[in-house]
Amino acid sequence: MTLHRPIHADAKTTLETEVLNLRQRLAKAHRILTAGGIWPLTKGHVSARIPGTDKVLILGHIHSEGRSLIDTDVDDIVTVDIEGNWLEGRIEPVDERFLHLEIMKARPDITSVVHAHPTYATAFGIAGVNILPVGNRGAIFAPQVPILDFDRQIDTPERGRMVRDAIGDGMALVLKNHGVAVCGDSIENAVIATFSLEETAQLHWIAAQLGTVQKISTGEVRSVLTGARKEEFYSHVWGHYARLDPWESTAPSDGHASQR
Repeated sequence: MTLHRPIHADAKTTLETEVLNLRQRLAKAHRILTAGGIWPLTKGHVSARIPGTDKVLILGHIHSEGRSLIDTDVDDIVTVDIEGNWLEGRIEPVDERFLHLEIMKARPDITSVVHAHPTYATAFGIAGVNILPVGNRGAIFAPQVPILDFDRQIDTPERGRMVRDAIGDGMALVLKNHGVAVCGDSIENAVIATFSLEETAQLHWIAAQLGTVQKISTGEVRSVLTGARKEEFYSHVWGHYARLDPWESTAPSDGHASQR
């Protein structure tokens, strides 16, 4: 006699496999951003929406254990619902989860958010100067990166909505004296956009020492943000950043930038 497994069991297995894959990629993102120097003292976090659910994966508060994010593993990733309630995981989620969740509530196109404290981008917020889209990695930030004039932790839904309103439909936001928020339609693309923001801020600062800073032309911005060039902006550079992962230093690029 042939035994048939219930359809819902297969669906559950598929979801569990997908969530494990997300956890692995999310842990990797934390290690890469740490190795790349994007968050001083390795303080920051990345989130990922679980497709088809109201749940989000985010870093647990591993700093309470005195650990560095360079060692982030799948067991350090916890699950919350879209309202911020802790559902699963061995350790409490980071307090600033509301920065991630309020953006995701308003932006169905966003599946991953990074909160980091990169030096140059943060300095622009302190000075009250908007980062402009300059260089070949700056187009995604056109017409400029807004600044939220609020320097406290985003640890309540109300404060999360301040971030949501300030970032609008943009890809990045500078929080005055408190780092940045960066969005992506995949974990990998959010990581790439975070590196791109800091690279753009550095280039803007250097150019300002030499003369007038000139933004990328509108035509070039449109070209980069559409079609094949948008895919090229992300997927073609993922291998460069993936190699920063100390756990994967000898492994070939896995091309995750094109995954959704």
